[in-house]
Amino acid sequence: MQGGSHPRVETRCGVLLGRGEGGVAVFRGIPYAAPPVGDARLRPPAPVSPWRGERSAGEFGPAPPQRPGELDAALGLQPQRVAEDCLYLNVWTPAADAGRRPVLVWLPGGAFVSGYSGSPLYDGARLASRGDAVVVTVGYRVGALGFLGLGAGESGCNFGLQDQLAALRWVREEIRAFGGDAENVTVFGESAGAGSLLALLAMPHARGLFARAIVQSAAPEGVIDLPEATRRSQRLLAKLGLEPGDATGLRAAPLEKLLDAQQELLGEGPWQTGMLFAPVVDGELLPERPLTAIHAGAARDVELVIGSTRDEMRLYVGAPFEPSDTGLLTTLVSLQLPGPEETRSQHAARLVELYRATRAGRGERHAPADLLWAILTDLHLRTPAIRVAEAQAMHQPATRMYLFTWDSPAREGALGSCHALDLPFCFGNLDAPGMRDFAGAGEDAQGLAANVMDAWLGFARSGDPGHPGIGAWPVYTVERRASMELGARCGLREAPREEERAAWDEAWPPPQ
Repeated sequence: MQGGSHPRVETRCGVLLGRGEGGVAVFRGIPYAAPPVGDARLRPPAPVSPWRGERSAGEFGPAPPQRPGELDAALGLQPQRVAEDCLYLNVWTPAADAGRRPVLVWLPGGAFVSGYSGSPLYDGARLASRGDAVVVTVGYRVGALGFLGLGAGESGCNFGLQDQLAALRWVREEIRAFGGDAENVTVFGESAGAGSLLALLAMPHARGLFARAIVQSAAPEGVIDLPEATRRSQRLLAKLGLEPGDATGLRAAPLEKLLDAQQELLGEGPWQTGMLFAPVVDGELLPERPLTAIHAGAARDVELVIGSTRDEMRLYVGAPFEPSDTGLLTTLVSLQLPGPEETRSQHAARLVELYRATRAGRGERHAPADLLWAILTDLHLRTPAIRVAEAQAMHQPATRMYLFTWDSPAREGALGSCHALDLPFCFGNLDAPGMRDFAGAGEDAQGLAANVMDAWLGFARSGDPGHPGIGAWPVYTVERRASMELGARCGLREAPREEERAAWDEAWPPPQ
């Protein structure tokens, strides 16, 4: 339990030997479940076998099997090693002592098909040292191995979510030895990590494993029902020459062949929710859609911070389907809306004109392509996040919202405040690979990183993310809709972009 250059911790499975780096103790590649390989492929995570002697915790474990894309490489998220033996987590702590520090557990994103807990972007050293906190980053299965829908219950789907549950149970059982407080755990995640976190909020098996949640840029509607998940799994099986439901054949399939089939299927979209794989509403492990469950009070004991970036979907600027005229724009928006065609078309036309007027009034870009990305941002991310906040606030008063508005300097500013731009700021890792070009540098950027880190750390410590750098951060109510702006200027905003929010209540009524 001592510190120094070779910190040593005794866990229930054996002794871990970490490293002292930059004033913190780091333990990498800690197994929290048995390797999900061989016959354990596509099965729930199993307990770790104890080891004898000291086990080195100096290197990250492998990333889950994946085929990283160009975006992963550009953001420095491309892993060096991948393997099915991937159920590892990493711990940064000021000292592996008897301290009772707040614990922050990070779930990385990656559209449920990629992601790596050992990315330099997710290095927890700055958070741990700045806030005298323990930071944990978790690797979990992705793609077909993590989210293929083979059937209801633990044995059929949501293996990635089950991995996250296993990691959170490890935190509850072991984090005291690392100087953390098992009763003061905050889970935070972005994109697919945030979508996973919303699913955890809806899962009975996750209750009591964490006290707080920070949900960054989640798509609350980004889940799949069991029949649709089954159809997708059958298509993957067919590509492998297997019969529907042949789990034995899937367990025996060569990994590269499985990844090839997955990659081919990914290219056959677009898919409902925009992702091939996602948490499956199976009626058992994930009993119902997260927003429905939260609305019913499933997460009433969890304090919540939730938000999005202002221009989430501008990360994809330059995609082939960008519209060049209002007619095509209206058609594209209409196809995204619920309801009969006539009603969709009417709502789409109103939304297009409203967004054109409000964005022009704020001096923002309002060409057809700009309007498309703004509308899709609010449809898929900001409006659903607001509805989660509304639903949670009915049961948990300590619910807060934010809007991240820092502008990326990349591509001459074309990305705006896009998806994933908040990542280097919440970890303080503006010097991670690719981040200078993507997120910027300099005094203002460092100041924002300090403000975001202090907000996340304050929330993890006491439930209050407000601090002198940003001011008081009141709770979210439907009467006031107070949201914290985190950007070049930080401060409280009363009902930001209210006209657009209200328009979505008409075009896409919220659940009652």
